[in-house]
Amino acid sequence: MRKKTLLSFALVVGVLALATPLVVAYRLAQQDGHDEANAYLESLALDVLRRSDATRAQIDMAVLLLRSGPPLLPCSEEQLARMRVVVARSSYLVGFGYLDGTRLMCSTMATFEAPVELGPPHRINPPHIWSWGGVALPGVPGALFNINAHDEYAAIIAPQLVIDILDQNSTLSLSQVGGHPPRMLRTRGVFKREWLAHYDGKPAEFTDAEHFVVVRPSHNGQNEVFAAMTRDQVEGLIRSAAWRRMPIGLLVGVLLAALVFLIARNRLSFKTELQAALKRHEFFLLYQPVIDLRHGRCTGAEALIRWHRSDGVVVPPMVFIPAAEKSGMIQKITASVLQMVARDAAQLLRDNPQTHIAINFSAEDLHSPQTESRLQALVRECGAASHNIIIEATESGLMSPEKARGILARIRQQGFRVAIDDFGTGNSSLSYLATYDLDFLKIDKSFVDDLGNDPSSTQMAFHIIQIARSLGLQMIAEGVETERQRDILRDAGVQFAQGYVFGKPMPMADLAEFIRQRNGPAVDKP
Repeated sequence: MRKKTLLSFALVVGVLALATPLVVAYRLAQQDGHDEANAYLESLALDVLRRSDATRAQIDMAVLLLRSGPPLLPCSEEQLARMRVVVARSSYLVGFGYLDGTRLMCSTMATFEAPVELGPPHRINPPHIWSWGGVALPGVPGALFNINAHDEYAAIIAPQLVIDILDQNSTLSLSQVGGHPPRMLRTRGVFKREWLAHYDGKPAEFTDAEHFVVVRPSHNGQNEVFAAMTRDQVEGLIRSAAWRRMPIGLLVGVLLAALVFLIARNRLSFKTELQAALKRHEFFLLYQPVIDLRHGRCTGAEALIRWHRSDGVVVPPMVFIPAAEKSGMIQKITASVLQMVARDAAQLLRDNPQTHIAINFSAEDLHSPQTESRLQALVRECGAASHNIIIEATESGLMSPEKARGILARIRQQGFRVAIDDFGTGNSSLSYLATYDLDFLKIDKSFVDDLGNDPSSTQMAFHIIQIARSLGLQMIAEGVETERQRDILRDAGVQFAQGYVFGKPMPMADLAEFIRQRNGPAVDKP
């Protein structure tokens, strides 16, 4: 009896030892398959949104270029020629036309015998952009176009250029929806209107009887992309993951313990690492000098955060800053930066009361009511004044005017100055400059790199300079690496610049010595 009991117990333990790792492995395979499906669909949706944003940016810049030249007679050959040049420089625009109300009078696509009546716009996007979808144009049979109108100029877009990121045999589905009520902008594959019931304006994933669907909204909330694959395709990903997981499930004992350890280690969240890094004071600041191009004096510096982990690994900002934003840690990172600036810069600002320190603020910082009190605490601890601090806000941080406008206005009323960073890249929109009261416009390094070499880049940089000058904004050029770039920017009227031609990011002690050598002895406070 005892022998049978022992055998039965051994059999049960043996079966459990074999079955439990297999069950765990299959469960993990299911999760892997869903994660892989979700990640791939999300990447497709974000790529469509990126293309859509790039199209909008190209339209804004194209209209700016068309308006920058001398006025031309509407629909004249000279105006159409100028439009063709703009279209040739744009990757997502297939044509341009002239609009009179809701009538398309002419276009670069074909010659019209009579104006094309577009009818009421299907959508009106801020600021006052009229949009039509599915427009047939005379002389272009068998094709439908989307049209975005900026006053008298009409950009003509082939919808599939934005959404055509799948090969011809793909069974995946992509759809872009926008407007209130929602209207289909472009689609490829399956789209069910009942999917809209699962979407509340936030990123979403859901499954219906036939599909697994991922929804991602645009930054401005004006449209969203639905990416879908069939449930059979998800099951295929799970089976592929199972072939990878199940052999591991056959291992028992020490191998199982090792597997658990590896999974736990692999799943350790980046947020936990950031929290630990803050506690261990692994973050530090370097300061890149900002030079007055007119007089050659150093007027201040931009504070740049760096992370040197205790194990010796240096983590680039392009890695940990997005991770901090995604994990909700970015405000704590910014608070740490303010503390380090207060510690580092107190003596420098006392010795050089006209010097400034520029600090980068994220979207969450610009939406937080704590930002004002933190800035006030910073100047108190430094024994400085509010004009000594410049807040640098990226375009992504300005995408919610209802949240950011009030905070920025109060900050500027207190004497802090505000710069828009990375203008003209990514989700550029001229409306930011009209929406917010700003002091500086920073010209991104991408527009500085080819100054004097690439006519298109040079012309784009000069247009940005003209925009800043017309709005009374001072300019700071980033990434200036040659004396030729410096001279071109100075001659174009750019007031300030930073880059390796002046000095690399450096510790505060080196910055103080740099300012002393560049500017001469420190001046007394007035």
